[in-house]
Amino acid sequence: MANTSYDEIFQKIRINFLFNHPFLSVLALSIPTVYEENANSAFQTNGTKLSVDTKKLEKYSADEITYLYAHTLLHIVLKHPYRQKTREKKLWNQSCDLVINLIMSSFLNIGTMPNDEVLDLDLEDKCVEEVYEILYKESEQENNSSQEEEKKEEEIKTTPNQKGKLKAYIYDESKLDIDEVNDDKSSQGDREKLDGIIIQALSIAKKSSKEYVGLQIEIDTLIKPELSLQDTLKEYLIASLFEKTATYNRPNRRFVHSGLYLPGNKKSEELIEVYIALDSSSSVSLDEYKKFLGVIKDVCDGFYEYNVTVLPFDLKVKEEHIIKFDSFNPLIEDEIFIPKSDGGTDFDEVLRYLKKSTEIRSDNLLMVLSDGEFDMRESLVSNTLFIISAKKNIKKFEAYGRVIQFNL
Repeated sequence: MANTSYDEIFQKIRINFLFNHPFLSVLALSIPTVYEENANSAFQTNGTKLSVDTKKLEKYSADEITYLYAHTLLHIVLKHPYRQKTREKKLWNQSCDLVINLIMSSFLNIGTMPNDEVLDLDLEDKCVEEVYEILYKESEQENNSSQEEEKKEEEIKTTPNQKGKLKAYIYDESKLDIDEVNDDKSSQGDREKLDGIIIQALSIAKKSSKEYVGLQIEIDTLIKPELSLQDTLKEYLIASLFEKTATYNRPNRRFVHSGLYLPGNKKSEELIEVYIALDSSSSVSLDEYKKFLGVIKDVCDGFYEYNVTVLPFDLKVKEEHIIKFDSFNPLIEDEIFIPKSDGGTDFDEVLRYLKKSTEIRSDNLLMVLSDGEFDMRESLVSNTLFIISAKKNIKKFEAYGRVIQFNL
């Protein structure tokens, strides 16, 4: 089919979006679309443009093209190319496709989902990073359970849903529609322009219909303003760790000369015990990880007398890399060498380690430096401060302790 024919198809699709999905219409009219040969799928995106391979479109109907067009636009609006970071490419693409198709399953007038797309209702209400963690652990278990799986290491299979709602097939290279990108190479002007388009589109989606409830977490994530870590952390430390209590055992010396004995203040704790859980898993980018290491040093600069224990973790606590220091033997920045891993995330292992292998008390501070891509089943052991780099995960931990947004 000639490009001019596809131009007509896309024009009709954009009109459909205008009347049925205005937020997709904003994206379709604002995101550059080019016709070119793609390495893998019919539609591909690097987060800033959408490329269409007309040769690969030939196997799809007009309704299926409508669906795939909307599907790829959602990859852009949810910033999936930029959120991949150091994750494995094929598994990340599969995770993103699962989440997108779940979101679109509630859409009306959005075309027809092609037979080579996958839908798993068991993964509903999970963000892309959570789905990735699930698939990552499943793939590890499959590789460890059978030597026969080695010959299929290039094939990521989906497991049929018990409800019969899953289209099961081999997830191969022909479905890779997200290009890897280096965020550092994006110009500030291009990123700001894209952010403006995304915020406009999501604002329309948020106001338009309950149909977009699946986008709610991402909408809040991208529109919610960022907070300064330094200012918020300083406020927390002053209020929680350096809180002073009134006492007549130490009268306020400012008024003694006037014959007034007013209560003075004393620190609630002379020695502060701090445990820092450092997330070194694959979901944390190298840039985030380096900044987490910097936070450790910055936090210690605010203490007067302290004992600090740094616990690196992914699927388990990396005991060989635990670092301990105190106010008499302060941290030397050049000695803080804790390698980053490419494993999954299990914060429960940190809590189990603290209970069994340390003397942590309820009035000590547990500081968690992470992107928040984990669930928690174990009970907390002390006052806990979550410093989370991914805004969408903040609400998940607010019931357990104080949460601070790490503005990267």
